[in-house]
Amino acid sequence: MQAWRDELEELLLAWEDGTLDDAGADRLRALLRASEEARRQFARWQALNAALWLEGNRVPDAIGGPATEPMGGSVAEAVAEHRTVVFPARDMDEAPLTRRLRRWRSLAVTAVALAIGVVSWSLWNGLARPSAAPFDVASPEVAQAPAASASGAGGVLSGGERAESVASVLPSESRSRGVAVLGRVLDARWAPGEGPREAGDPLLPGVVRLDEGFAQIEFFSGATVVLQGPAELELIAADRAVLRRGRLRAHVPPAARGFTLLSADLQVVDLGTEFGVSVSEDGRTEVHVFDGLVEWSTDGTQPRRLSAGKALVRTGKELLPAGAAAEERFVGLLDLQRQALDEHSERLRAWREWSKQLRRDPRLIAYYAFERQPAGNRRLVCDIEPRDPEKDGAIVGARWVDGRWPEKGALEFKRPGDRVRVHIPGEYESLTFAAWVKIDSLDRLFNSLFLTDHYDRGEPHWQILSSGQLYFSVRPVERGEPGPRDYKALSPPFWNPSLSGRWLHLATVYDYHRRTITHYLNGVRLSHHQVPAEQVVPTRIGTASIGNWSLPTLPDASFAIRNLNGSIDEFALFAAALSDEDIARMYALGRP
Repeated sequence: MQAWRDELEELLLAWEDGTLDDAGADRLRALLRASEEARRQFARWQALNAALWLEGNRVPDAIGGPATEPMGGSVAEAVAEHRTVVFPARDMDEAPLTRRLRRWRSLAVTAVALAIGVVSWSLWNGLARPSAAPFDVASPEVAQAPAASASGAGGVLSGGERAESVASVLPSESRSRGVAVLGRVLDARWAPGEGPREAGDPLLPGVVRLDEGFAQIEFFSGATVVLQGPAELELIAADRAVLRRGRLRAHVPPAARGFTLLSADLQVVDLGTEFGVSVSEDGRTEVHVFDGLVEWSTDGTQPRRLSAGKALVRTGKELLPAGAAAEERFVGLLDLQRQALDEHSERLRAWREWSKQLRRDPRLIAYYAFERQPAGNRRLVCDIEPRDPEKDGAIVGARWVDGRWPEKGALEFKRPGDRVRVHIPGEYESLTFAAWVKIDSLDRLFNSLFLTDHYDRGEPHWQILSSGQLYFSVRPVERGEPGPRDYKALSPPFWNPSLSGRWLHLATVYDYHRRTITHYLNGVRLSHHQVPAEQVVPTRIGTASIGNWSLPTLPDASFAIRNLNGSIDEFALFAAALSDEDIARMYALGRP
């Protein structure tokens, strides 16, 4: 039952990678002609983007010229149904170009005709979409690891049967139940079962338990609180929370006026102010107003006002005099910012010391620390020692921006032409790729991390699918030769838009001797794949691109647009299979 889906997905992946031969193209046609269910599966995502896809086969006027790309609704649905859908795209590796485009155009016409016919027929007959079964290209052993420590990342969408219609291939509007977002985090130790939380994580209604340290919570209403551990804060809504125990300081601008904070027997309503609240283990509640006014009340009482510079204490049903507000007891936004900057400076100093040691690692093939260069210098220095200028990269289009720390550089890739061109000679066995990456969005079907110009025997491709999956493969045979296809190691989805703009550490290990491929996210295994012996070969790089893919030296050739929409501020390539411990240490020492 599942075999045809596996074969269909495999053929489409081969098409995209440029490994689909004439026999494969014929087989793809046959699948679409023979199976109604296959056609319906294919039609869900093909119908509306067919015109854009065909347009993408024309040669652009210039590298930076206008480009077309498919609509992304089908990919969103694929993630929702826990399967992988990959769109076919043109292959620029093989010649002659005219013959290849004629062959693809023929297949495209067949696909489009079938897609439009199936969708039209289903509209008239009101067919229900068949349930989608999970699909796994490489059958990985999936590690039980959090996706980028975000409560919303990876595996949070659910599929289901919907009516088959043209609307079903359009992306539905994203929705969120979040009421706040986590801002700065300093020396935080979360309670057991909370899971790691990081700055930028969306926060859903529920209890936040902080055992130690500080956490800045920014409510969607505009109110911001600094929570001091140990503390428990229950988030009710974007303008309402309950402090069960601990201490916080709230800053409420005019736009968030009316923000309400509750304790066991006290309600504090802000009137545009800054105040602190503490709740002890025995239920003692203190309110300190530093600026503006608050209204406070208990069950069944009329609200009363407390003005700046004053405080109150309530124990049980007894109200006690508290004197002046004690501002020094509550850490505010500026205090937290100063402490965070001090910690960031120390982490940057420690990373630079480690980076200097790493450059002398004999396993390194290439290492780019992405330290800013003088204005006008379009060279990305390869920082291995002893120096090898031949491995320096050429920066094309990409621009310098702030990296993980404001004092450190990174390159931003935004436009279709942005890339770093490198040349890495030699032949190797095992490889380890590791990079600090900030993804703004996954705009392309394939989003490049590191891709060789060609895709010949032994050459690796490392990229991210629009479904948020890490994708790694090494071609086992020369183009045009018979033999096994490449093994495509896909991780589970790890990225969704809630992680946009966050620095992530990505790594992939290709272990030639153990015949495995392992993906990592933030120092933790994301997936582990056993590769059949016939698909494992020695490796080589040659000329390649960081953050993009093309063969720009071919005359009159268009190129597949796979530019990363985001930034990279460190990239390391090892001629060895690094261990789990090595990857975890690399993440820990580089974490911003």
